[in-house]
Amino acid sequence: MPVIHTRRSVLLLSAGAAAVLLAGIAIARFVHEPTAPPQKIAAQSPAPTLNCVFYDLTHANIVVSFDFAVAFPDGAPPRFDLRSQATRDGNQIFNAGERPVWTYAFDDDGAPTVTSPDGAIRIVLFALEPSARGVAFVDAGLRSNEFRNLDGKCRQSDFGDSGHASAFRVPTGDAAQK
Repeated sequence: MPVIHTRRSVLLLSAGAAAVLLAGIAIARFVHEPTAPPQKIAAQSPAPTLNCVFYDLTHANIVVSFDFAVAFPDGAPPRFDLRSQATRDGNQIFNAGERPVWTYAFDDDGAPTVTSPDGAIRIVLFALEPSARGVAFVDAGLRSNEFRNLDGKCRQSDFGDSGHASAFRVPTGDAAQK
């Protein structure tokens, strides 16, 4: 019997030594393997947007809403790309390459406006805050034969974060006329 006990002990010792050796190799490999440094993710400001909602005369129901992506071409006024338009009759959603571009200008009273490509719809933005960071709400008026003159609100977001607040400045001279 002592021979069997010795063989079993040797086998157990060998198995234990092998386990310790494998664990040591795994730990040494884990510790000494070079790792890539963590990559920094560049913080980007969200893209500026303008979302406008216009109500019926009682302000009980939404008549129409517009959702714009705002772009700032170099040396040009801001550009408002219509992403979607929603009415009681349904929604229109425009793909990136098909978005109607609305123009930014000032009306005869000097108020900032955004006008549809065909000129049929004009949104007047009262107290626009181009340097506002984050979200700001602006009173707005809709001028249109289709929707009539309606009051509403626009939610401008991330205009100030875009670094292009100067693009909204009131033009001088002949350029101030629209």
